[in-house]
Amino acid sequence: MKILMLCELYVESLEYQENLLVKYYQKHGHEVTVITSTYDNVFDYYNNIHDNSKPERILYDHGAKIIKLPFKFNYLGKIKKYTSITKIVEEVKPDLLYIHDIMPNMFEMLDYKKRNPHVKMIMDYHCDYSNSANNWLSLNILHKVLRKYIYMNPIRKHIAKFYPIVPGSTKFLKEVYGIPVNEMEVLPLGADTDMVEELKNQGAGKEIRKKLGIAENDVIIFTGGKFTPAKKTDLLLKAFNEINDERLHMIIVGDADQYNQEYKKELLSLSDNNPNIHYIGWLNNKGVYEHLSASDIAVFPASQSIVWQQAIASGLPLIVGDVGEQSVQYLNEFGAIIELSSENITKENIKKSIEQILYVENELSLRKELASKTAAKYLDWNHLINKTLSHVKTT
Repeated sequence: MKILMLCELYVESLEYQENLLVKYYQKHGHEVTVITSTYDNVFDYYNNIHDNSKPERILYDHGAKIIKLPFKFNYLGKIKKYTSITKIVEEVKPDLLYIHDIMPNMFEMLDYKKRNPHVKMIMDYHCDYSNSANNWLSLNILHKVLRKYIYMNPIRKHIAKFYPIVPGSTKFLKEVYGIPVNEMEVLPLGADTDMVEELKNQGAGKEIRKKLGIAENDVIIFTGGKFTPAKKTDLLLKAFNEINDERLHMIIVGDADQYNQEYKKELLSLSDNNPNIHYIGWLNNKGVYEHLSASDIAVFPASQSIVWQQAIASGLPLIVGDVGEQSVQYLNEFGAIIELSSENITKENIKKSIEQILYVENELSLRKELASKTAAKYLDWNHLINKTLSHVKTT
């Protein structure tokens, strides 16, 4: 099957949904082309720092063709349109058009679809009330006027299925864009389960422990991401210090950008050169999974990211905080996750949750089994891709 994806960001070193889709589509014999921007790193993307003089270029990832285009216009980082993609669409001759969020160039895809009725179009959606529509202008002008009436409404009836990535996105699409629930299905971000298994077979976790000087029987808490106050990593460090167990270690992956250096200083001060707290810095995908493979439990006090699902996929019990619209209960059928509501994200409750898993007999091993069970059912892209392909008739 020929699949054409349209997205705003594709950086080969990341493990975003787009990257995983490409890897697993290609693995299962599909031919994928991606149209994306010329951004080279995620920080520039989120801070809307873009050099639009960068020329169009083509690269290949997992055998898929990645076409990076400059913008025709970029309105404050909120609405971005590439130069014309019509020629690309015509050359690819896709069977499936996959749009990642609302993008103006999708109308060029729609023109192709109208001339080729067998072609299906789907859209995944990442916005919810925790990351979007945080003020009156954003909700009522950007979403309810520009994106809804100018972009979404004309194309909506041509979308075979909407795939919100979390239940909060389902709520957002229903309330803001008027999309009926029966036209939507949650598509989790998933994880690279193939890599998890590969690293496990290679004994990568043991190598990481050896490198960090952590004994085989010691217990490791994993956390990470961009150092920002929103993640509340300081609460986790305070809880860790109070537990005060010489057999307990913490791996912290990630770093602060230029705007959060003061928060980084706060975290380093709380760590107080504790040899059991290991700051690793930024890692590529494989590096993240290697350190997850070495760990026993993952704790993320707030601010959801893909690493949460990578942790579950690595067989780690999870302790997370829901600051609003970020509940992971849709992944908690088997009870591998302890979720703290916004008002309960405190040092005391994080400490209590860690102790519940680590110091109650057999609790850690049981929850690891439940995490693996969760990953197999909800996070394995070998199966998740079938949701997105179910609309296309194959001959």
